[in-house]
Amino acid sequence: MTGGYGGAQDAQGDDSDPFETLAPLVRAATVRVHAPPPGYAPDGSGGPSAGDVAVRPWGSGFFVAPNWVLTCAHVALRGEGGAVADGGREVGLTFDGHTVRGRVEWAEPLENPGPGLWPAPDLALIRLLEPVPHACVWLTERTSKVFTRKEVAFFGCMEVDGEVEDVSGRCTIRGELGRDGKLRLGNEDEIPSGASGGPVVDLARGEVIGVLKARRGGQDGGLAVSVLQLRGLPLPQGPARAESDDLFQRVVHGHDRHHADRHRLADTNRTTWTDAHNLLGATAGRALSPGMRTELLGLLAELPPPVSTASLLAAVNELRGQPCENLPLAPRSWRDGLGLLYDLRRGQSELETILRYCVRVATAERPYEAAHGAERRLWNWAAAVAASERDLSRGFRNDLGREWLSRVNARRMDPGPSGVRAAPDPGSRPAREPVSAPSVLLEIDRRGWERDSYDWRIAIVDAAGDVLPVAEGADGTRLGELPQRLGAPLAEAFRRCDEPGRPAVLQVAVVRALLELPVETWRTRPDGPALGEVRPVVVRPADPDYDPDEVSEDAALRRARWKRVQAGPMEPVILDCDHGTPAPVPADAELRFRGLYSVPILCRASEAEDGPAALRRVTGAGYGVVLWRRERAGRDRVCSDFHRGVERTVTDAGQADRLPEAVRRLRFDLAHHELEAYFSQDLILLYDDPTRPLPGTDQPLETP
Repeated sequence: MTGGYGGAQDAQGDDSDPFETLAPLVRAATVRVHAPPPGYAPDGSGGPSAGDVAVRPWGSGFFVAPNWVLTCAHVALRGEGGAVADGGREVGLTFDGHTVRGRVEWAEPLENPGPGLWPAPDLALIRLLEPVPHACVWLTERTSKVFTRKEVAFFGCMEVDGEVEDVSGRCTIRGELGRDGKLRLGNEDEIPSGASGGPVVDLARGEVIGVLKARRGGQDGGLAVSVLQLRGLPLPQGPARAESDDLFQRVVHGHDRHHADRHRLADTNRTTWTDAHNLLGATAGRALSPGMRTELLGLLAELPPPVSTASLLAAVNELRGQPCENLPLAPRSWRDGLGLLYDLRRGQSELETILRYCVRVATAERPYEAAHGAERRLWNWAAAVAASERDLSRGFRNDLGREWLSRVNARRMDPGPSGVRAAPDPGSRPAREPVSAPSVLLEIDRRGWERDSYDWRIAIVDAAGDVLPVAEGADGTRLGELPQRLGAPLAEAFRRCDEPGRPAVLQVAVVRALLELPVETWRTRPDGPALGEVRPVVVRPADPDYDPDEVSEDAALRRARWKRVQAGPMEPVILDCDHGTPAPVPADAELRFRGLYSVPILCRASEAEDGPAALRRVTGAGYGVVLWRRERAGRDRVCSDFHRGVERTVTDAGQADRLPEAVRRLRFDLAHHELEAYFSQDLILLYDDPTRPLPGTDQPLETP
């Protein structure tokens, strides 16, 4: 095979120590768990510094996915009471110079029913309350033969003479204790109490296989808990409609996407876990190279999970040609199924099985619709691997393609504008004609003869499109004073047209230079929620690049696009970013040529010198629905989460008139610290209905 599952040429020499390669990666993801800090430090770090002796650790933990820490339950629930918010216990986390707050989202058990060690699984997941950049460990995806006979390493912290220090050590796994995932550790090295909850790392394979649980004085060295016990996380109580409904999938998908993103966009001066696997020769002789494995796991994580364990096992058993037996815990995710294929066979047979597995996953039944293009990307990856492997026969490649087409056709789907689509959820909303409802229109006009001075008008646009004035200010208001000045008249407008359970949309009409004005963050009263949390807020250019009354091909195209996206489905299209690399917006002719169902997304417009011009070109090509994000200092330039999130938002909405509410839900979740919504920070939705033009400048609104 050409790619080899980690070639010998990439492996470290026989006299090298894998600990030296892995230790920096593990330490970067290891945290100290302690009482929640009393408040946030002025520098925004969230509390005392990492070296402050006042931060006495209860134990250790480690990041397994962005914003998620895995530790022991007896560590996370230690202490007297602890702060409680929204039903979850708050703790403090210190790592890499940061001290932040986290919330215990799951722990099993919730208390120790008796003296002695906490019963299994003794695990907890802690969610950061605010996102902070950090590293993550690599969790094993192997289902069987998880335990190594070779040396393992453990990491954590301990208190020495009143100072808290990082600590690590090495030992071996002597066996298991019981049948609930407890691993017996050898006594080759001292295991300090503060290291409880820290990671146990397989040095040969370069992956975390356990959580350090306890030391056992006078017996062996201690105990650890297999990370496979995470599969015991509770299933959703009802049908899963989104990834966030299943905590297990939420965490493992985040883990695999994190490593795939870092592998694809890695800084050349920073070693990734995939780099370490290459250096270790961790997958030598297997079907996939470390890079291929990382890419594949990332692609699997883009898809909804299996509809059931039974369906997953049925697919894996068929591919294996024999049933999976003696599994410690049933698999729950596509990554678990991949792990079941590793230990069956080697050579080309293993690669062929994995590629056929990719076809099964890409065409499987879904509990909810897959993200835009995710199925096609997995198939494209499998087809590219099959084409590049010289040892795979042409017959196998042809069979693989036929299997893909056969399974796609068997789903009896309308593929829609963007390829294979999952079956619609029977409980989802059916496509419908857009429903007109009253909205509030806020127009802000710059006074050209006065610096930083603006006039404004507020009106209600009723279901028939008639404009009913509410209030106006023609005496000039500074931009920074507008939120306070407009609070009361906006509240009045909302009161006039809001209905129970259906708050009116706020249309903000401004000149293009002000399209990024953060009106969604304004409040109608100082102690009230932000506007964007409680109602849809969209923007419209008050200086459109078209005449609403024109009769031309451009006008026909504009109206046709609007009608098509209202009917749905829509196809999200990232125009100016290719996997984190800035790209030019397509030429005008290409913009006009794209399908009527297209919804443009600009990832980099706000940071580009020609961003406003690019947006004008997009709207000039007839698009009335556009999404982009305003510039924010210190923004993480890894764009993958933004791409995934905004594409999913557009796809899930289905029809354009559902997008304003979809963005509103994101803003609500963001305000309530839902981490999956952080991609939507500063997200802007342009929603410019050409069938309902703004009142012209010759139509002054007079307050009644």
